[in-house]
Amino acid sequence: MKRARCRPTSPRHRLGPLAIAAALVLTGCGREPEGPPADAAALLREGWDAVDRDDAAGARRAIRGLRELGRDDRAALLQARLLVARGFAAAALDILAGPEGRQGIEEGQETGRLVRLVRAEIAYRTRRYREAERDLVAVLAADPDAVDAHRLLAAMYYDAGAIPQAIRHLEETARLAPSDPRPVRLLGLIHADYERYDDAVARYVESLARGPDQPDREVVLREMAACEIKLRRHREALATLDRLAEPTPAAEVLRAECLLAIGDRAAARRIVDRVRAADPDDLEALVLDGTILLEDGAAAAAVTPLARAVAAHPHEYLARFRLAQACDGAGREADAAREYAEAERIRKTRKEFSELHQAAWDAPGDAAVRRRLAAVAASLGRPDLEAVWLDAARAIDAGED
Repeated sequence: MKRARCRPTSPRHRLGPLAIAAALVLTGCGREPEGPPADAAALLREGWDAVDRDDAAGARRAIRGLRELGRDDRAALLQARLLVARGFAAAALDILAGPEGRQGIEEGQETGRLVRLVRAEIAYRTRRYREAERDLVAVLAADPDAVDAHRLLAAMYYDAGAIPQAIRHLEETARLAPSDPRPVRLLGLIHADYERYDDAVARYVESLARGPDQPDREVVLREMAACEIKLRRHREALATLDRLAEPTPAAEVLRAECLLAIGDRAAARRIVDRVRAADPDDLEALVLDGTILLEDGAAAAAVTPLARAVAAHPHEYLARFRLAQACDGAGREADAAREYAEAERIRKTRKEFSELHQAAWDAPGDAAVRRRLAAVAASLGRPDLEAVWLDAARAIDAGED
C-alpha cells in the first residue's frame, strides 16, 4: 500500500509500503505490444497490459478496436478496468452491471476470470475486502498461478495488517513475476518493520537485482543501508550508500553513523555539521551530534542539540535517552531524572507497540488488536499510523458483516 529507521513506528517504513502495495495493484508486469493484434482475445490482452503499464492511450486504442470488432462485452470489461485504475471505481462498477458488461460473459471462461479480477479490484479500492477476497479466491481456485489475483490479495492483506497472508501472496507474486522488483521490495520492508534485518537485506538485494533502474532505487538503497547498520555491518552499509546517485541528508547521516562506528570521527563530524547547517532540526543529525559530543566527554555541550531534538521530536526514545545522559553528565540531576523517566515511558510504550505488531501478525482477523495499535500510535505522536491501524480494524469489521 513510511517505514530509515527500520521499525513499525517509522513513517518511512509504514507509509512507504502502503504506497508500494497500491502500486502492485495499479501497475502490474505488463508486456509491451509485439504487433497488431489478430483478434478480440489479443486486443483484450493488449489493452489489459496497457492498463498494467499505466498507458491509458494504449488501453483506449484497444477498447476502440474491440468495439470495431463488435465485441462490446470485452470493450466494457477493459473500460471498467481502466476506470478503476484511474480512480473511478463507482463508474467501473456501473459498466460491469450494465448490459454491455453482462453481454456474453460467462463465469468460468477467460473473460469471466477477468471480470472477477476487475470486480475484486473495485471492492478492494472501496474497502469491501470480503467481497474482493471471494472473487480472488475463486480466480485462484480455477488458476492457482493467476498473478494478478496474488498481487491484489497481497495488497489487500497488507492494508488489513494480515501480514502472514500478505507475505504468502507476495511470495507467489514474486515467483510468478520474476522480473518485478516491487513484491520483493515490499517483503524487505515488512521484514525490516519486524526487525528481521538479515531477511530484509536479502530481499532488498533481490529487488535491486530484478530492477537495477527501478524508480525507487535510491530509497531501496537507503533502506538496505539502514538495515545493514542495524546488523553492525557498517562497511557494507558504506558500500551500499556509495551506490546512491544523489545522497540525501538522511543517507548522509547514515554515512556519518557508519564512519563514527569504524572510528573516523572527524569525517562523521563534518557530515553532521553540514546536514545541520542545511536543516537545524534534522532529528538524526541532532542525535548524532549529541552522541559525538557525549563520546568526546562534552556532556554540557551535548545538552543543546539533544534538547533541540527532544523539543522538535518529543516521542523519540533515543533523543530523550541521550538527553538524559547529557544532563546526568553535566550534573543536572533533576533534569536527568525527569528525562530518564520519560525515556523509560516511551521505551515501554514502544515495546508494547512492537508486541502488538506481533499479535497482529499472529491474529490477522483480530480488529481489537488493531484498534489498540491505533491508540498506542496516537500516544507516540503518530496520527499517520493511527489512521493505518484504524483502517485495518474497520476492514476486518466490514468483512464480518
